[in-house]
Amino acid sequence: MSFTTSLVAVANRIDPSLSYWSILLQSGREWSERSLVASNSKGQKGVRKLDWGNDLVSTGDIHRLKELRLHCPDGRVAVLEITPDMPAFQFKTKSLDMLGAGGNSLEYQVIGRVIDKETGRCECFIWDYRPKAGEPNLVAYKSSIYHFGGWRDTVTPLGALGLEVQGFKGL
Repeated sequence: MSFTTSLVAVANRIDPSLSYWSILLQSGREWSERSLVASNSKGQKGVRKLDWGNDLVSTGDIHRLKELRLHCPDGRVAVLEITPDMPAFQFKTKSLDMLGAGGNSLEYQVIGRVIDKETGRCECFIWDYRPKAGEPNLVAYKSSIYHFGGWRDTVTPLGALGLEVQGFKGL
């Protein structure tokens, strides 16, 4: 990990225009995707943002969540209580800016919990960066982790979520 990569992690940590997730563990410890963690990648030391897959799923902490929160750029915080029978998930999407504009931009960020493991029924909060005129940015939504739909007509249904990436085993 290079010095530049570490600086990018720090800069992204403090961008107030971005939504982000945070968790409360059963132990009382709090983490967020803005938390910086030490990293030693390919012999280069640095820092990076906490990662859902690398730091929660792979360590087993995903099974010790008490709360999952979505912090919105407008100051609101959506909270889901998490229990062993209602596992948590999160994801976000970006779009690639085309025609020479360069870069990419976030489309939406989702936090959720599975409320019925057999059917995959889930409930979520979504921060939508590009809502239709007159529609809210923060959306409460119910769907299925096996057939995740679109909450507005301009969002393409996502289909099945990557269950192992989210930490779901044996669902």
